[in-house]
Amino acid sequence: MKSLGELAEIKSGYLFKGALPVDPSGDVAVVQIKDLQARESIAWSKCARVAKGRMMDEARLRRGMLIFSAKGTRNFAWHIDVEPEFAVANSLFHVFTIRSEQIDPAFLAWQINQPKAQAWLENASAGVTVRNIKISALKHLPIIIPPIEEQLKVAAYESAAMAEKRALMALIANREKEMRALAATILSGKTS
Repeated sequence: MKSLGELAEIKSGYLFKGALPVDPSGDVAVVQIKDLQARESIAWSKCARVAKGRMMDEARLRRGMLIFSAKGTRNFAWHIDVEPEFAVANSLFHVFTIRSEQIDPAFLAWQINQPKAQAWLENASAGVTVRNIKISALKHLPIIIPPIEEQLKVAAYESAAMAEKRALMALIANREKEMRALAATILSGKTS
């Protein structure tokens, strides 16, 4: 077992002064909490875009990094599984750069999202009105490190489970659409 701080460098996301300066033709995608669902991949196409600003190169997200929602009650981690064109996470996130070959990024995100780590994070959080997990506390999160082969299996199982969930949700949505169409037809009195 190691602490998260031993496995990853942890920094705050990019701080925008004031409201997000959205520019649909901007060069940079900005990941925000509202764009994410727990246990799902980051949908880069849904991210707001901004013009490239000062010091954004230092905050650029890369494949293999993790982002962690540090504020509020939904404190989840997402691993970046594809190289984004140019993206940053806003300051509501902490960004992890893995510095150990002992840990797979997808496995680390999965472990952080498990109930045991979530309970630890809840106990380590600060703030009265808005919960906040400080980097200084996050560095002490205990991380179990099984053999890399096991980590890769767990990450693959998680990915498969999420793909199955998306497929099932699409089937459910399709069935609900069919039922609404059927109801509209029957309730309009236009049955054959």
